[in-house]
Amino acid sequence: MKIGRLAMVAVVVMAMVGFPIAGAAATTADNSAIAAKYQSMGGAAGPLGAGITPLRCGLVHGGCYRAYRKGSIYWSGATGAHITHGGIAGRWATFTWERGFLGYPATDENCTLISAGCVQKFQGGYIYWQHSTGAHTIHGGIGTKWVQMGYERNPLGFPVSEESCSGVPRGCVQQFLGGSISWRSGAGVSVNPNSRSVGVVVNKRHPNSPVNQTPPDLIQIGSQLMRREAANQMAQLIRGASVTGVPVSTVSGFRSYASQASLYNYYVSLYGRAVADTISARPGFSEHQTGLVLDIGNPNGACGLQTCFAGTPAGQFAAANAWRYGFVIRYPQGYDSITGYTNEPWHLRYIGVRAATDMYNRGYRTLEQYFGLSAAPNY
Repeated sequence: MKIGRLAMVAVVVMAMVGFPIAGAAATTADNSAIAAKYQSMGGAAGPLGAGITPLRCGLVHGGCYRAYRKGSIYWSGATGAHITHGGIAGRWATFTWERGFLGYPATDENCTLISAGCVQKFQGGYIYWQHSTGAHTIHGGIGTKWVQMGYERNPLGFPVSEESCSGVPRGCVQQFLGGSISWRSGAGVSVNPNSRSVGVVVNKRHPNSPVNQTPPDLIQIGSQLMRREAANQMAQLIRGASVTGVPVSTVSGFRSYASQASLYNYYVSLYGRAVADTISARPGFSEHQTGLVLDIGNPNGACGLQTCFAGTPAGQFAAANAWRYGFVIRYPQGYDSITGYTNEPWHLRYIGVRAATDMYNRGYRTLEQYFGLSAAPNY
């Protein structure tokens, strides 16, 4: 990760003015911990370069630091000695270093994340950096939810902003690559994936956006269309089922706004609007329009698009294994008061392997529950 200008300026200024103000002389333990850390990184020949300040102590909670040409090492009795540099150090500086809510660094920087991202843990949270997003903090209730969802590998991805509590009545919101997480007093935390995220929630309260969208990355899967990532994972699911002797057929994937309108109107003509609303989405409100859904079946047509599908080989395989491939049964039995639809054991929705696995392990049955959204039984 490149050295951020703010971090470099901060180091130079600290060296010039002696900030933080030196208090008590360094103890042998303080000095040896920072010195040992520095030497373990190669000393002056390592990534930090030569020292530009002496050891300074007297920081909050008895901490110490020393600045080098390309970063600093901070030490406290609670955290030990850790390096800060680059964009993450620059972001930490904007929150007044160890004096702010983040406290001292609790680990060194880890740059083995997806998309060449980096993270550093602090006493009060994390700072994540990625070249397209910059460095941003993760903390509090919003941070806890993001971590529970799978860190940067979850459908929301890396943070793209700091948490903002202005303009949100009695709450805060933070933006991510794939959407946002908001917190409101008395209501808790909710997740709001955007329309391009594989975690997007479409239900009777959250239509597609734009309402007539067509995803740009649709590809063929069997006889149907799905978004590329979802289609590739569905192909693996079908192969996995085949290995166990269970054939799976593709029945219905992406539907355009116009196609959904025709289907919905057909059900209205048969059963009336009230019943149609429990078995079919109104145009613009269908998950099929996201390109992340596939209705599956048995090649022999047994129990096609019927609740008895759950008892067939394909239905049983899906119920037991869909999460392994990143899918969930979107409309499970007994949850129509939350999802707004009757049980559809054939309707598989892709949310990504990490999120589906987390959802399975934590026992959530609906996306509304998992993402902390309100139930959507009606429009």
